[in-house]
Amino acid sequence: MPSSDDEDDLLDALALRAPGLTWTFRLQGTEIVWMWQRSSSPPVHSLEPMRRIVSSTFSRHIPVTAHSMTNGASVHLESGLEHDLFRRLDRDPRVAWMVSQPFRLAWRGLPGRHTPDLLTVDVEGRVTIWDVRAPEKQDDEFRAQSRITEHACAAVGWRYEVFGEMAQAERLNLMWLNGFRREPSWLQFHERQIVDLVSGHEATLGALFDADDGCGELKSSVWHMVWKGALSIDTTCQWGLDTSVRLSVEVLR
Repeated sequence: MPSSDDEDDLLDALALRAPGLTWTFRLQGTEIVWMWQRSSSPPVHSLEPMRRIVSSTFSRHIPVTAHSMTNGASVHLESGLEHDLFRRLDRDPRVAWMVSQPFRLAWRGLPGRHTPDLLTVDVEGRVTIWDVRAPEKQDDEFRAQSRITEHACAAVGWRYEVFGEMAQAERLNLMWLNGFRREPSWLQFHERQIVDLVSGHEATLGALFDADDGCGELKSSVWHMVWKGALSIDTTCQWGLDTSVRLSVEVLR
């Protein structure tokens, strides 16, 4: 590991023209060293994962291929914890695009290189870089990589976040909602009624479910509207029939 003085010197040198730091992206199957001082931001919607995630006998994680409703295509994830973050982001109406393993940073000294786990672009074009690591696995090497990556991202106007864990209640809730990602064909027949039931006051899941005629269409429509964010519900607590449901800010607008 580099000494604290060596790391501070490296961080002080993290400018766009720093010769010791290189960014490598993958576009159309080709790895490209990106020269920020010559070009603007890379075409983030065209970025491809830097490496192919595979499972092997000695793998620490089980890779996951998840379908993204945001992208309309598959996203390759490296672990269950990444999948937890993915489920949260994929239903966030502010997220417009995502790609895993989005680039590789390399620099002189140890640990020398790092590939973040995920890149997201919001509806206003702002980029966030995500590293996913459970708190107990955030060792000295990871913290050094994380700190360097954070400074590098800040230098080019990108945000950087570390996702470490998700409470069990939220994890189970998002796994449940994941089953209602696809818009049901009957949503148009129930959406207006659901909005009317919630408008102007606080409703509960039980009150909404009571409006179902027994076929289950209205109930599944409610869950889809919760998934896509049209209905606001606290995903961090255990749900019951008395759980409050509101219209989201976007719907009220």
